[in-house]
Amino acid sequence: MKLVIYAKRLYTSIGNSPKRGHQMSQLEKLENIFICVEDGKIVEFLNHKPRSADFLLEGDLVVPGFVDCHTHIPFYGYREQDFLRRVSGLSYSQIHNSGGGIYESVSKLRGATFKELVRFNLNLTKIFLRKGVTTIECKTGYGLDEENELKQFRVIEILKKISPIDVIPTFMGAHAIPKGFNQQDYIDYLIKTLDLVKDKCDFVDIFCDTGAFDIYNTQRYLEAAREKGFKLRIHANELSNIGAVKIAVQMNAISADHLLKIDDKDIEFLSQSGTTAVLMPTTSFYLNETYAPARKLIDNGAAIALGSDFNPGSSPVIEPSLVMNLAVRFLGMSPQEILSAYTINSACVLGIADRLGTVEIGKEADFVIYKDADLETIMYFIGIVPKYIVKRGQIFEN
Repeated sequence: MKLVIYAKRLYTSIGNSPKRGHQMSQLEKLENIFICVEDGKIVEFLNHKPRSADFLLEGDLVVPGFVDCHTHIPFYGYREQDFLRRVSGLSYSQIHNSGGGIYESVSKLRGATFKELVRFNLNLTKIFLRKGVTTIECKTGYGLDEENELKQFRVIEILKKISPIDVIPTFMGAHAIPKGFNQQDYIDYLIKTLDLVKDKCDFVDIFCDTGAFDIYNTQRYLEAAREKGFKLRIHANELSNIGAVKIAVQMNAISADHLLKIDDKDIEFLSQSGTTAVLMPTTSFYLNETYAPARKLIDNGAAIALGSDFNPGSSPVIEPSLVMNLAVRFLGMSPQEILSAYTINSACVLGIADRLGTVEIGKEADFVIYKDADLETIMYFIGIVPKYIVKRGQIFEN
């Protein structure tokens, strides 16, 4: 099948490596271009309409499909009462310590059938696609025991097969300390569990923060994971600064995520490393918290990726335009930097930039097409949806 897309304007990064500092604002802009797709891959660009095509789509704006490199799918059910309690004045930690928060989601996931979990989360991936997100990372971490963490992986395996989007799994058994465990014993338990999941994912993540896992246990867990061949990620400096960024850099983690409480010294340290800063402004918005200092990070030469942190508690948001709007307003990022962060840099975090994250010859046909829009429009208009989404060469229409 030959698919041709006429783009009045195409914006994309180029290459397979993360963009750092000022590189993030350097996009390729092509106008009045025809993108030719065969067998799900981009084969050429033309400045004239080709003689034949099985399908011809037209759009005012074409950008790469958004890559959300930090979500907490799969889960089951929502946490509406968390939201109301937070609005009434309770903090994230107060809700968590009272048995709400992550513990409520653990209870709901353990009580859900496998069929219910697949149905619920497949629907969420379809919503992501309609919004222009064509790839998501999926974390475990609402099981907190061997049986239910593996149950989440089984759901992810099914989603990988039947979801319209790409799904990249991460093991996050170190999301919280389950009731009945102390921190050190639970980390020992997780280190043994790593052998059970090493054929199910490439990434391991841990929540290193006050009320979660301390520096000592984070480091020994990540050292064990690295020895077993996993790539490392860290939830760092979301609630407080206990030194998680230093651990991320010292252990060559792929990413340090959140960074709401990062200081200038850590900004310099992170910016000189190969660790990507994954920022999620919807979490700050939802928790009424401070925003990560993206401008300082970029100006110091860091690589930044953007994500939604989609989860039922602190960021129940499937809306890339809101992520981007907040990144303009509160992170101080330009539209060009935001597009780089939400496409190529996120793809690099997930290890898929050789095939996704840019619109280039040889890569998969994976992009979104808007009518009546320019690059700035999709960050100004909260709720905007693309007219067409092309995923693996398949056309989806809103």
